[in-house]
Amino acid sequence: MKIYSLKKCKQILRHAFRQYKRKRKYLSLEMATLIKKALADLQESIISKDREKADHFAKQIESLSAVHLRKTFLDHLRELVCALAFALIVATLVRQVWFEFYEIPSGSMRPTLKEQDRLVVSKTDFGINFPLRPKELYFDPNLIQRNGIVIFTGENMDIRDVDTMYFYIFPGKKQYIKRMIGKPGDLLYFYGGQIYGIDSNERDISQELQIEKLRNIDHIPFIDFDRKLSVPQNPISGIYSPVYIYQMNEPVVKLSVSSSGYPHGEMCIPSQIHTSDAPLVTDYGEMWGFKNYGMVRLLTRDQVKNLTDQNLSSLEEGALYLEIRHHPSISHLKLIRDEMGRLRPAIGLSTSIIPLQDKHLKTIFQNMYTARFIVKNGLAYRSGSDPKMYSGTNFLPRLDNVPDGCYEFYNGIAYEILWQGMTKTVPPSHPLYFYDPARVQLLFNLGIEWDKRFSPQIKNQRLVPARYTYFRKGDLYLLGAPLLSQTDPTLVNFVQQEKERQNRSNTPFPYQPFVDSGPPLHEDGSLNIPMIRKNGIKVPPQQYLVLGDNHAMSADSRDFGFVPATNLRGGPEWIFWPPGPRWGVPNQPSYPFMNFPRAIVWLIAAICISGGCIVWRKRNRLPLKIE
Repeated sequence: MKIYSLKKCKQILRHAFRQYKRKRKYLSLEMATLIKKALADLQESIISKDREKADHFAKQIESLSAVHLRKTFLDHLRELVCALAFALIVATLVRQVWFEFYEIPSGSMRPTLKEQDRLVVSKTDFGINFPLRPKELYFDPNLIQRNGIVIFTGENMDIRDVDTMYFYIFPGKKQYIKRMIGKPGDLLYFYGGQIYGIDSNERDISQELQIEKLRNIDHIPFIDFDRKLSVPQNPISGIYSPVYIYQMNEPVVKLSVSSSGYPHGEMCIPSQIHTSDAPLVTDYGEMWGFKNYGMVRLLTRDQVKNLTDQNLSSLEEGALYLEIRHHPSISHLKLIRDEMGRLRPAIGLSTSIIPLQDKHLKTIFQNMYTARFIVKNGLAYRSGSDPKMYSGTNFLPRLDNVPDGCYEFYNGIAYEILWQGMTKTVPPSHPLYFYDPARVQLLFNLGIEWDKRFSPQIKNQRLVPARYTYFRKGDLYLLGAPLLSQTDPTLVNFVQQEKERQNRSNTPFPYQPFVDSGPPLHEDGSLNIPMIRKNGIKVPPQQYLVLGDNHAMSADSRDFGFVPATNLRGGPEWIFWPPGPRWGVPNQPSYPFMNFPRAIVWLIAAICISGGCIVWRKRNRLPLKIE
């Protein structure tokens, strides 16, 4: 029979001794004395390093333990429950207060963070969190950096589907990851995909909001002009009024119908997000820089003729046409019957059309980005969604000849999504790169939602793709890149026609042209602070404005509003999966390696770990007090 090592004998001694202490009151005096003597003999032989004697007494104790110190079912159950409880408490404390591993669930932070990316998240970047509650034991707002990435809990926020279960046991709220843009007291204004602003001391913070390493990240001040509405449950004289339009989860526009049946609107921006001593903006489009952005889609010539009021005779022939919806206004409202059959007032929108030639479509194709999508049997749907929600295949676009798989476009490059979020560049010969105007139109109009209900179908259609255009330094941008330079004859002609339309419009309903109004700067290049104070959005006290890097796919402050300071939980430190060029520190401003909350938490962790080791060694160090 194999002789036990001294290490094995020590393990038997410790285990049997623990069992003896638990069971001795149930043992007879004779048996307790026998086991006690055997334990003492084993310990003495181990201390004297007599392996043969230790082996003899260890096997003797094993035999005695198997009969007299055997664990019952309740013993096993108690140990299991205590071990699980201890592990859960430690894991919860570590995840809530120190660090945790986080998996990216959606594409709202692409390209910085993609679906299935795994991160190490520090919970000590800004303070010391109170476990399982949106509260801090310590919080230092000076540690938060604009353009840094933050993790926050959705508790007490207006976010859909926010409930979750931690460890499948503890009810809690989901955590979200976005980029920190505005701190309390900041006044922000959007232009050209960028953000200009001042802090609470009227210091120009535009450089902090437009750092070079994030030059490819665009920010749009809205998801839709009227995506979030408050409509009364019951109509008055057949009309649902008043209607409130929400932006940043705050009511900003009130649309009503007078007793004579005429719709009228008024701005009602809450005081907490508007500078109190600045006059309220007079029209919706002036707010926060909305007028600098348009929502766009690509149309064929027949669609322009049938779905818009544009006069085709004034347009040159194009391979496709870029429709721009812009300048939401309360000065020329209309009564509509919405998708739910309700007759209600709606904001007015200006519409412009730009004919695009083949070279422009190739520029769009070379800068194409889409949501991650799955192709199966020639039909495409958005990754992460259930195909059953599309009512069969009626609303799924076709991508003929494209092999089954998961794909995405970014900056015109197609990628195939492999195991656990790893990506592979698609070769140029792949059918995804097949180019023609119809393919460009499909990818542009449906590449975010992958739902044919967002394709052009009817006039005054509310479901439009999350695609946006804007001017920057005279050039017209699309997909984050210049589509038309200011010297391009197509753009020169478009701007001229826009100004002519403005001159032809009548006084009661003046046309607002979609032209470059320029950044909020004086001629000398300094920030136009009075203009920012009047038209910018103010971040309320103790709250923060967060945006996703992928504006087309991000539900962020534009949807659920500002994030309370108490909800901030930490920030990502390291991307450890998948391997590749994004592995390492995320694209954000550098944070100091050490700060006060981190030092405190690390010190407490070091004390707990060291104390645990000391207690364990003390309890298991020989000689044991066998009595």
